[in-house]
Amino acid sequence: MFEYFKRQFDSREEQQKAKKALELVQEIEEIIEGMIEKGETIEDYRRIRALLQEIKKINQEKIIGWQLEGKLTEENVLAEYKAGGRVRAANFSPEGDKVVIGSYDGMMRVISLTEKDEQGKPKVLAEYQAGRAVFAANFSPEGDRVVIGSGDGMMRVISLTEKDEQGEPKVLAEYQAGGWVLAANFSPEGDKVVIGSSDGMMRVISLTKKDEQGKPKVLAEYQAGGGVYAANFSPEGDKVVIGSGDRRMRVISLTEKLLEGEPKVLAEYEAGAWVFGAVFAANFSPEGDKVVIGSDDGMMRVISLTEKLLEGEPKVLAEYKAGGWVLAANFSPEGDRVVIGSDDDMMRIISLTEKDEQGEPMVLAEYRAGGWVFAANFSPEGDRVVIGSDDRMMKVLGPKNS
Repeated sequence: MFEYFKRQFDSREEQQKAKKALELVQEIEEIIEGMIEKGETIEDYRRIRALLQEIKKINQEKIIGWQLEGKLTEENVLAEYKAGGRVRAANFSPEGDKVVIGSYDGMMRVISLTEKDEQGKPKVLAEYQAGRAVFAANFSPEGDRVVIGSGDGMMRVISLTEKDEQGEPKVLAEYQAGGWVLAANFSPEGDKVVIGSSDGMMRVISLTKKDEQGKPKVLAEYQAGGGVYAANFSPEGDKVVIGSGDRRMRVISLTEKLLEGEPKVLAEYEAGAWVFGAVFAANFSPEGDKVVIGSDDGMMRVISLTEKLLEGEPKVLAEYKAGGWVLAANFSPEGDRVVIGSDDDMMRIISLTEKDEQGEPMVLAEYRAGGWVFAANFSPEGDRVVIGSDDRMMKVLGPKNS
């Protein structure tokens, strides 16, 4: 009897997937019809690429999830690359077959996890020299571009398919901020980027619209009370979460404004040490109903955006005390775990569903790097993590059969 119902469930699930894929195909057909009637635009092609990626995700196998437990060793390092300076940013491509890193040598590099160079090391597929240290580096939803933020105050969107006259990756868009660009991420549609900078500003910048000077148009901005270290879109793209040097995490609406015209703050939480005080990491959960933050009081916290305390503060659903500043904090694809990186040289994977003997969130796995762990992110399948650290290393950790 159980097997019968299981087959029925699986069948309904496949039918739902097929229905969703058909809807996406029909949307692509409508875009193509519009291109024939009104002419082609780059936005049309980008939307088609995004829809094709959604269809690909529907047809992919289910998320594998994290499988390792305990203290990880060098045997669990699947790939590594040594940069010319501390690795501040490290993120997987949408397909999980590449990583992009940003480092203090001013370089952005895209590194293959499937191809080797002549020395047997992971092959560098693309690189770009910025004016100063690269603090942020992320792939576009389609994986054909990267956005970087650097110490020369610039946000740049760089093509991985087009070259300039010198044969270097082509810069498709750039924006000069008023300070170091510490965070830079694409919107879910890939048509906007959000940046955070040391001048205390969060800005949402269009990649399709220009201002009167012909520069990328600023669609929204918010002044925080300190440098903005983290800035990320919600899964729906209608909100951003920021972490800043005034000890604050804020969720900011991109659709609602105050009477003064400023974006509306939907939620905020104060963390961080009293002397300095900074929220270094802030990211939405896959469902968008929670955020995870990391701060200089050594704490990782998961905060609800739907539940509040009597005082009106967002409810803390889980927290973990690390041995130093929490510099990176991200959810797993399933949303049931977080990975954190801290200045005690540790990467930790923490369960949000299991408790240890003291009733604290259980540490499922941990790895000691050669220095502060600035970046820590799950792969799209959830079975690997990439870290970037103070010892100039990028490492991918996971099971050997991954």
